[in-house]
Amino acid sequence: MAEKHLVAAITRRFAGLSPTERIAKVKELASTSAEDKKFFREVFPDLYREAFLNRRPGAGAHSESSRRRVRSGANR
Repeated sequence: MAEKHLVAAITRRFAGLSPTERIAKVKELASTSAEDKKFFREVFPDLYREAFLNRRPGAGAHSESSRRRVRSGANR
């Protein structure tokens, strides 16, 4: 199988997953070795960015008081 066909098949498979499942799967596959992480970063930059660089809203799990402070613009 040609590399571009393999990349297209993997992209389609990941596109069918929910965002949570997709992020978990990419992190699982990329965490096996530094070479695998580099492969994902180079061949699937969008998947890599989604899994490792983008922070989803609420991912930081701040306390209610700090969320109120952020909304009001007040410093600690």
